[in-house]
Amino acid sequence: MVEGFYPLIQVYSFIIGISVGSFLNVMIYRIPNNKSIIRPRSKCTNCSNPINWYDNIPIFSFLILRGKCRHCDTIINIRYPLIELIGGLLALLFLDIYGLTFQFGLFLLLSYMLIAITFIDIDHYIIPNQFIIFGMIAGIGAHVLRLLPISMIDGIYGLLFFGGTLFMTGIIGGWLLKKEAMGFGDVKLAVIIGAFLGFELSVLSLFLSFIFAALMSIILLMLKKVGKDNRVPFGPSIAAGTLLTLLTRTPGGGNHIINWYFTHMF
Repeated sequence: MVEGFYPLIQVYSFIIGISVGSFLNVMIYRIPNNKSIIRPRSKCTNCSNPINWYDNIPIFSFLILRGKCRHCDTIINIRYPLIELIGGLLALLFLDIYGLTFQFGLFLLLSYMLIAITFIDIDHYIIPNQFIIFGMIAGIGAHVLRLLPISMIDGIYGLLFFGGTLFMTGIIGGWLLKKEAMGFGDVKLAVIIGAFLGFELSVLSLFLSFIFAALMSIILLMLKKVGKDNRVPFGPSIAAGTLLTLLTRTPGGGNHIINWYFTHMF
């Protein structure tokens, strides 16, 4: 019976996803500036005119307004509809991989948190504690209610490995470079992710995070966006590594990347 309604479920998932993406835009802008995410209404950052509900429909309002404010014609940052679209696409991808299950909701929620953290870290070089606290509550609740595909012990191993590795990387890197090599916000985020993923997937996520960080640093250096001494936020790399880990799950509950590695390397 659920299969017959699956296309409708996909449509609802996409609509909810782009709506959450719109709310993520609010959090990305307001949380670092210590503003309420509920009030006041959204307004144009240039002319300060409140944005009417019909100009605040995810993606569609941007297209109808041709990417400009209705009142002052200021160009709207393409990031806003992009984040909304990412929210919708992630909902569809996670629905296809995990089905209409608790895991679908939990991992999608974690992914949305990572999207918000990514853009805040890029803009401000911080990972707000509000997300860490929320992630801790969600993680503990998921384990207590046994909603995750891993045991609580595996979650503890995951958080100790992921968080502990980044903590030691920061200590050793700081000693070698004589400056901060790893922000404590990154360590706290790794602890949350490790609790959700468990040990095996935490190893994969950490490995992918370092790869993304290396690629990002090389690209930014080539484009001369940063110098050799400039700091590159690690939060986006953790988010990318974790999302790729979650999106490469096999139907049997394993992981395509891990399966490929053990099939071709051994």
